Amino acid sequence: MTAELRRHNGVPTVFIDGQPAFAGYMWGGGASPEAYAEAANAALYAEAGVHWHAFDVGMGGYEWCGPGPGRDSHYDFSTVLQRFGRVIDADPDARFHLRVHLETHGQWWRDMYPDERELGSDGVRRNQSFASVVWREQAKQFLREYVEHIYAVGLGDRVIAYQTGAGATGEWVKDTAMERYCGDYSEPMRVHFRQWLREHYQGDRDSLRDAWADRAVDFDTAEVPSAEDQHKTLAGILRDPRSERNVIDYYTCLAELCGGLVATFCRTVKEASDGRALAGAFFGYLLELAWNGSFFGGGPDSEVSAIQRSGHLGLAVALRSPHVDFIVSPYSYGFRGIGGHGPAMPPSESLRLHNKLYLFEEDTRACTANDQDYGRVYNVADSVAVLQRNMAEVLTRGQGIWWLGNHMRLDQEPALRPVIKRLQELGSWATALDRQPSAEIAVILDDESYWYESIHNDFDLPGIFQQRLWGLPSLGAPTDYYLLNDLLEGALPEYKVYIFLNAFHLDARRRELLARRLHRDGKVAVWVWAPGYLKDAPGLEHMTDLTGIILDKGDHAWGPLCHILDFEHPITRGLSQDLFWGTNARLNPVFHVEDPQARTLGQVVYSQGRCKPGFVLKEFADWSSIYIAAPNVPAPVLRGIARWAGVHLYNEEGDVLYAARQLLAVHTAMGGAREFALPHKVEAVYDLYNGKLVAENTDRFEVTLPARSTHLWFCGDKSLLAGLGA
Repeated sequence: MTAELRRHNGVPTVFIDGQPAFAGYMWGGGASPEAYAEAANAALYAEAGVHWHAFDVGMGGYEWCGPGPGRDSHYDFSTVLQRFGRVIDADPDARFHLRVHLETHGQWWRDMYPDERELGSDGVRRNQSFASVVWREQAKQFLREYVEHIYAVGLGDRVIAYQTGAGATGEWVKDTAMERYCGDYSEPMRVHFRQWLREHYQGDRDSLRDAWADRAVDFDTAEVPSAEDQHKTLAGILRDPRSERNVIDYYTCLAELCGGLVATFCRTVKEASDGRALAGAFFGYLLELAWNGSFFGGGPDSEVSAIQRSGHLGLAVALRSPHVDFIVSPYSYGFRGIGGHGPAMPPSESLRLHNKLYLFEEDTRACTANDQDYGRVYNVADSVAVLQRNMAEVLTRGQGIWWLGNHMRLDQEPALRPVIKRLQELGSWATALDRQPSAEIAVILDDESYWYESIHNDFDLPGIFQQRLWGLPSLGAPTDYYLLNDLLEGALPEYKVYIFLNAFHLDARRRELLARRLHRDGKVAVWVWAPGYLKDAPGLEHMTDLTGIILDKGDHAWGPLCHILDFEHPITRGLSQDLFWGTNARLNPVFHVEDPQARTLGQVVYSQGRCKPGFVLKEFADWSSIYIAAPNVPAPVLRGIARWAGVHLYNEEGDVLYAARQLLAVHTAMGGAREFALPHKVEAVYDLYNGKLVAENTDRFEVTLPARSTHLWFCGDKSLLAGLGA
């Protein structure tokens, strides 16, 4: 058996022995040699047509277990056949996606290699440093021997994929990223950081000293920035490139290190399997990592964010590796319940652009779950609505999925069995659809600008984490998510509107490239809070250079709020005067507009009682620029911008909406009568969840939606419904 990734009908798709397949799994944890806790559940998933099983192996389990009696290595493969056999007993057609844990949770490793362990600013030694060469080489050796053993015992034809991971739960996040204390001050990281600096500055000591504004620093004396330096910022909540380059360099180094480790471990898997298995990782949670210890309830109240110190900012390194086939994440923890949205944590369309399959970890806590957290719903109907909503996201973006069997228990709730069966059927059927991007709005995230931000939860929480959960999914049109550098490189399809969430730092080269992409064909750019404020130094002139709009600022930290003043422009016509948005997070600087050539649509209110233009439009010959001073822009404002820019709106009722070329879905809390406008006339509108024809030969249709429900419609040629028996 050979598993490979190919582009098929517009998206990366798993091919098994040359045939396209839907990547639908059940995650069942890890079987012991004696039993498999999820056996009954796995058998029911198999009856529903789900025969791919995500299964945990590696460090902390039975295989990479350290020295012991009768062993001359750190490995014990004696129970492999028994463990896999427990799953095969439950599902004789089982195939496996192995989640290989490489984090050194075992005390034996920590005792053997104390100097290879991460050292926090609190003086505590933890698990291995990500910079440990000893650990990296051991991890590679384990992967080689484990994969070779899988083939040696006849399991190779059952293993589709190997997912390598380190950090807590294999997700490349350590607690030094989640708490006030910082890392990594170990000798391996010190050595790695100094070598990185030598390569980055091409051995030119004067260049290093100029960049760091430190005439004493050298490649042999540079240190990982102190916790104090990591916590403070000198340009408000942004970093001044002239005086904080040491911190910026360290975060860049950490990101490249972790992205490189993901690529390296995936390469090891591909080589050991002779290219017959897929390789990937949990990684790239760039839209999500406003996390900290208090968010998960496992640590003290903490104001920090995990994004810069986790290593996930190395996503671009992993995306450019030919050895990485897939990226995995849970769906966002931010708003999972009824009325919420289930997006990927990475920028999903950049993954698709680089031919990486995204696997959606569907870890919804259904009504049968014991867990009270993570968006648990409390009855079967709500469980079904959330499952269907999340599958709509997967299908419209051409993704794969695994359901967590311990939270979505078919053995405890019979009513969920036909639901999972239908979702798996739809996943397989949808591989025949045209799944190329169809959105006209691109949401742009800049991974590099994160290095220039505070590690505290200030802008990123409302401006990124919450923005993509509240305003964006409910505006009435689909949105695609990309890294800024993918846009600059000219790799994106054409869009009408570009929303820049965090384009704070751009050098001269990136500014020139961005102007080429935007200043043409009537494109509309939407900028939030501090676009372009940082170049070689902070400056309002840099913002004007980027946006074409003259801005000013206040230097007293405050939470800015915006509201509408002009109700006559097409963007704002019909909006309510009691519509406000913004944040209570203390942003600094806070900005407003001082441009007589810009049309003021709304006002920003901030410190010192200032009430200034804060939502403006400036039209140029070939493009338009919209500046918004406060984050978390609501759906009605985004909808007005989209409508004015000529974006097709399917509906304006505020439901969470998903759409592709031949699919349309909505998740609604309120329900009620709806009319949907399609981009073009279609032969059939077919309700995929309820199995009925809704309309024929039309470009619009009307339905009545129950409250707290999800609906998915096929909109296209009737011939494509044959695969569903419709």
